[in-house]
Amino acid sequence: MSRVLLKAENQITNAFGNNHTGVDVVKKYNQLDTIIAHSGGIVILTQTGMKNEKGATGVRSYGNYVKIKHDNGYYTLYAHLKDVYVRNGMRVNEGDKIGYMGDSGNAYGAHLHFEVRNPNNQVINPTYYLDHNLPNDDRVITYQSYDNKKKIWLPNVVIGTNQYAGNYGNSMGGIYLDTYDLRVHDKVLNRWLPWVKNRNDYAGILGNAIDGVQIRDVTYRVHLKGGSWLSWVNKVDDTANGYAGIYGREIDALQIK
Repeated sequence: MSRVLLKAENQITNAFGNNHTGVDVVKKYNQLDTIIAHSGGIVILTQTGMKNEKGATGVRSYGNYVKIKHDNGYYTLYAHLKDVYVRNGMRVNEGDKIGYMGDSGNAYGAHLHFEVRNPNNQVINPTYYLDHNLPNDDRVITYQSYDNKKKIWLPNVVIGTNQYAGNYGNSMGGIYLDTYDLRVHDKVLNRWLPWVKNRNDYAGILGNAIDGVQIRDVTYRVHLKGGSWLSWVNKVDDTANGYAGIYGREIDALQIK
């Protein structure tokens, strides 16, 4: 069940990325719902009295919104609300009603714009947290991949587990990764793209297949589309063992340990 909607399952209508700092959500199927606090915390910012204002920028683009600082230092933000039920300084608990979905601000139809920010107030991909706990601390390191066929970001997975990011059979077009330096080789452009770090950006060009991955300071491997898992790699250099992948072969999954 959803951690941000009162009554039902999330339906994502606009994914995170490409300068979109959150995810847009409605209740399945294309319905409105009451918004609830993801986790306990203190309401630190609200904006009310806003109407629909297509093309608005800055904080006005959020319309009516609520921002909560949680006990672990992370933040959640809930925007485009029709009504706001809380005020600055209030303590809220997980599941408390904080507003109702609307189309205030820069919105083209009623929905919830949901953001998650780390303790440095930097946005991170919130998709995984729509129905999971926020990280307890910075030792929880996650990563995720973009599915070129479905045209969506897949859920976050945690480093050091048996999980992997990807979807067998569907090429990867982007990777987000906490903490570590990452770059990918673009199969279409036939070149390595710039290094990125700590979710400041994703590595890749959405829609273009990835055929090589390099990650500093971890051990990692990739799965080839239509093939199998390649050997683990634990270094980054220009040799055949200094990256995961085979040039010209699309990658559909990544695992980091």
